[in-house]
This record gives sequence, structure tokens and C-alpha cells, in this order.
Amino acid sequence: MSLGLGNSIISGNQYPVDWSPTELGSKLLHWYRFNTNITVATVESDDNAVTQWSDSAAAENHVAPTSTSEKAKMPQLQSDGSIKFQSTLDDLVFSSPVTLGTFAIYFRIKWDASETISSEDLMDDAGSSHFLKLASPTEARVKIGTRHDFTINEIVEGQKFVVGFERASNGDIKVYKDNVVGSAADGDSLNVATSTTIGLRRMGIPANTSNWYEVVMCNDSLTISERNQLYAYLNNI
Repeated sequence: MSLGLGNSIISGNQYPVDWSPTELGSKLLHWYRFNTNITVATVESDDNAVTQWSDSAAAENHVAPTSTSEKAKMPQLQSDGSIKFQSTLDDLVFSSPVTLGTFAIYFRIKWDASETISSEDLMDDAGSSHFLKLASPTEARVKIGTRHDFTINEIVEGQKFVVGFERASNGDIKVYKDNVVGSAADGDSLNVATSTTIGLRRMGIPANTSNWYEVVMCNDSLTISERNQLYAYLNNI
């Protein structure tokens, strides 16, 4: 459907739905759905430059690139419905910064098979105080004031996977790769009191090329049942 001025929007789910993140109820904060509500425009001869990925949750915190006139700073919509980020110049910025005590943030994503995961920011505060990151194919990092390192099951570049970051009400932080919880990489406590909130300003600033399929953000940690259902849902994308 054309929106005029060279813009277009893709909407509507393109995969079977038996369960969706709406089942998470009031925990669901922001939801960036696969191949849904993605607005694109022609920028420097690229007609798939993403200008906005609209939030499908009630809060409607849409994300958009820092620049909508420079191709090098804009992710691209791919023919398979994913959004491709090609460098640390690519980002999608929240229309309103996100501040959370407890949380569960999950990504369905894939790294390019020709590249190696290395210091890949998934979300950050547009600075260095807070971030969710993949440091290598077997290590994830969470920084909320102080940095906490996790050993996770190996990510194979070129294959889709699900990675999730959670913090419970007692401050415990966990990272799940394909629904398997990680462990402390270097003796960190993996705990930050929820009174110290995490502030997130943007997503999609990886060092290497990655394709993003869906992002689900919650304002609380998940129960085992919720986590299993969310993983099964994301893994089907």
C-alpha cells in the first residue's frame, strides 16, 4: 500500500499464529513484529530503506533511524521480511527512551554467514553505560552501570536463533540462547538491584551484518511457561 512521497508500508503477519505475545498481557511493553508495519522509502536509489518499524503493542513506541536521508545510516528491508543492519551506523531509535527495572527482551535474529559475531550491540543507551550485547558466538554481555558476562550456547553465523535477556524482581539477570540459560563467564554476580534501572535508547547497532526478524520487550521477567511459549513462537518465524 502506497503512502505517497515514495514511502510504502508492509503490514500483516505471514506465519501461522497459535500463540502470540499478546498472551503475555500487561507484561508486553513493545513489540516489533516480523514483516509487519515496516515503512520504507527510496533513499539514494535504495527503495527498501527502512524509515520506521512501528510498535504493535499498545504503548506504540515506534523506532526509526537516526537519519532518514542517508542510506548508509538506514537498515534495509529484505525480501524474506527481515530487516538488515550492516554496520554500527545503522540503528533504530525509540521514539521514547525505555527505562526498566525488571524486563524480558527477546530477539529473533541471524548473523551473516560470512562474518563472525564480535562486540555486537543489540540495544544500548546511545552511550556506554547500559547495553545488551553479544560479545562473541559464545558470550553475551549486559551492562547496567557495571558489566556482567555470560557464557551461552554457541551461535552459528548464518542460522536464525533466539536470544533473550531478563532481570527478575530480585535483581538476577539471565541470558537465554534458544531457551537455554547461560552461566557466569568470569565470576560476575549476575545481579543488579532493580532500583538501578536500565536505560535503552536504540536497537540495531551491530559491528557486523545481521538480519532481524522480531523483537519482543516486556516490563517483567517471564514465567517458565511464558518463556517456553515465547520461544516456540519466535522460533517459528
